[in-house]
Amino acid sequence: MKVQGITVLVTVAVIVAIVAGSVGYIVKPTVAGTTATVTTTAPGATETVTTTAPGATETVTTTAPGATETVTTTAPKPGEGLYFTYVSDSDPADPFQAKIVKGWEAAASMLGVNSVVNHSYADYAYQKDLVDAAIAAGVDGIFIFDVTPDEMHPSIANAVEAGIKVVTMSSRDPGYTPDVVPLVGYGMYDQGYVVGQYLAKTLENGANIVFFCEVFAPYSQGRRGGILGALDDAGITYNELDWFEVGVEYAVVKDTVKAYILAHPELNAVIGLGSLTTPAGGMSLIELGYEPGDIAWAGFDLGDDTVTAIKAGYGAANVDEVFMFGFYGCLTLYLKCEYDLQKGDVTLATAMVDSTNIADFEYWVALGIK
Repeated sequence: MKVQGITVLVTVAVIVAIVAGSVGYIVKPTVAGTTATVTTTAPGATETVTTTAPGATETVTTTAPGATETVTTTAPKPGEGLYFTYVSDSDPADPFQAKIVKGWEAAASMLGVNSVVNHSYADYAYQKDLVDAAIAAGVDGIFIFDVTPDEMHPSIANAVEAGIKVVTMSSRDPGYTPDVVPLVGYGMYDQGYVVGQYLAKTLENGANIVFFCEVFAPYSQGRRGGILGALDDAGITYNELDWFEVGVEYAVVKDTVKAYILAHPELNAVIGLGSLTTPAGGMSLIELGYEPGDIAWAGFDLGDDTVTAIKAGYGAANVDEVFMFGFYGCLTLYLKCEYDLQKGDVTLATAMVDSTNIADFEYWVALGIK
């Protein structure tokens, strides 16, 4: 039976015909999600069921006299009936995306919402099409990894006008305040500034530096700006040799970084601006035979190769709660849909990780959390 509202005490007379007789039994009260053992009793007994969670359901099957049975009471999940879509800017092979999706799916399962993940494979026109398709399908909420906020805004505006809740990460929508379209994450400039402070301790004046990014987008622009801002504030002079867009195929990214390092022996620092360019820089230095400290290396996010390079002493990466991007993205959509509760951005923590503290993070990397 399904009961809505406050705790209800239901007394049900159970009469089961078993060879010209009747058998009844008593069911012990259970809490939603728990189990109870039931023993059949004398014919004509009554069954008493107490439902403690509004909307909880339980199924009881009558057995032979003297037998036992297990009753499980389950409560409906709070997000049942809602439909959310996560529109990724990249692809499932991207380690950063894989952790976001893991968090997204964990929250969706916990809440009971129907959800889907759509990847745009760095095709931003296609990503916009995916958002438009979600709007046309009438979903309740859309979570967007937004790297082209100006181009994406018209689609977000269409979603908002249609009553669909929208949450972004990577970039804040330029047309809405956080009470309407909140951002999960933090300012990319601020995150870059933390990395710049780390580099300022290792670089000398006149350092030759190069930046590698997967794509020219607000995330890479903001991080680069923050790094340079921190170097300026620290009084470190530098020569920015190049700022490269190298794509999202890791093998190609690493080959490009290697070729650049070989062609520029004057380099003092290799800086990755994302989850692919960062490990490519560290592993390139290792594979080319550079010793730790020969060329400074820093970047963002933790993956297997990044952990390897950090443990070997080559540099550091700024780490955030990647799993929580997806988890909070889904949770924030739920809060807005059900209660219109979320009225601002959801800020996540970041930290610099190098050889001195990498051991504290390896467990979480293995779990796909960081």
